[in-house]
Amino acid sequence: MNTNTAHVMYLLSGHPIDWSPPRFRRTQHTATRIRQWRTWYEQGHLSLQDIADREGTSLATVRLAFLKNDVPLRPAGSYPGRPRRG
Repeated sequence: MNTNTAHVMYLLSGHPIDWSPPRFRRTQHTATRIRQWRTWYEQGHLSLQDIADREGTSLATVRLAFLKNDVPLRPAGSYPGRPRRG
C-alpha cells in the first residue's frame, strides 16, 4: 500500500477526531439540544426533571442551560394552564 503522510492528513482533515475531554463534548451536546429542551419545556409543559430524565442528564445541567440561555423558569410543579391544587 502506497500511503504517505499527505494521504493521512487529507483523510483526517475530512474526518477529524474529537480529542476534547468528555466534559467539553457534553457541553457541546447541551448547546445543540437547548432549542429542543426549550420547546419541550414551553410548549410540551415538561418539567426540568422530565427533560433531564428524557435526555439522560442531570437536572442541574438542564437548569443551568436554561439560565445561560435566558429561558424563563416557572415555579416548580407548575405550567401555564395547569389546574391549581386546592
